[in-house]
Amino acid sequence: YVIGFNPAGLARISKYSLGIDHVQGFADVQVESLSVAIPTQSYGNFGGQVIFRHLPNIQNTLASDPPITADDLVITVADAQQFGKFAIGGSFKTIISNLGEKQAFTQAFDVGIKVQFWDMDFAAVAQNIGPNVQFQPNSQGSDPLPLTFRFGIARPLIVSPSSTLLASAEGFYVRDEGTQGSVGIEYWHRSLLAVRVGYRFSDPGNLSGGFSAGAAIRYNLGKLEYEIGYAWRPAPVSSTFIANSHIFGLLFWY
Repeated sequence: YVIGFNPAGLARISKYSLGIDHVQGFADVQVESLSVAIPTQSYGNFGGQVIFRHLPNIQNTLASDPPITADDLVITVADAQQFGKFAIGGSFKTIISNLGEKQAFTQAFDVGIKVQFWDMDFAAVAQNIGPNVQFQPNSQGSDPLPLTFRFGIARPLIVSPSSTLLASAEGFYVRDEGTQGSVGIEYWHRSLLAVRVGYRFSDPGNLSGGFSAGAAIRYNLGKLEYEIGYAWRPAPVSSTFIANSHIFGLLFWY
């Protein structure tokens, strides 16, 4: 999943990896993703990701128009190189959005770095650098991509054969959403069971903000390792209503 956050993180992957992700979001908005990482000896680590977001048809009961479909597709290729304790990575993405009979097409790239220093990981990335999104055949108006700048830090607090505890913090700026921040911890018991808790600081109207929690189970069958994960992200819309998002993940390493 690191391709969608910082492509430089690909440099740390040492095995062939496959990730499948499903997000059951608020108002039945759903996101499916497939991620692949391929380490090489001479050309760094390659990665690819396909993300498909779809939602129920938009019904307009006050008009005679048929229901409108809406979906988005993002296809990403990435590469990362490790130089001692320093890693650099980049990714190129193609973005296709469909809204009824209209379609928007654009391309963008991300570039990130990662450094190990004082037993800590420091990371920075610029995401969604590219031209505006414009729906065709309507040539009027366009929307800028959500240009994002992230800076993160992570440090292991406990490292032992029976348990590990990792703490992280991140600050980021998203165009049209302002500056936000997040903190999180991850605890592993004997590399078999993980518990994760996080909190994102954002404006009250941002449904991505607030508390989140999850867990994962990891096992191996010979050289094949796999992890089944789940995360829950509630977003209080009002004092009487909470919008829940459920995230399911399946990872394989070989």
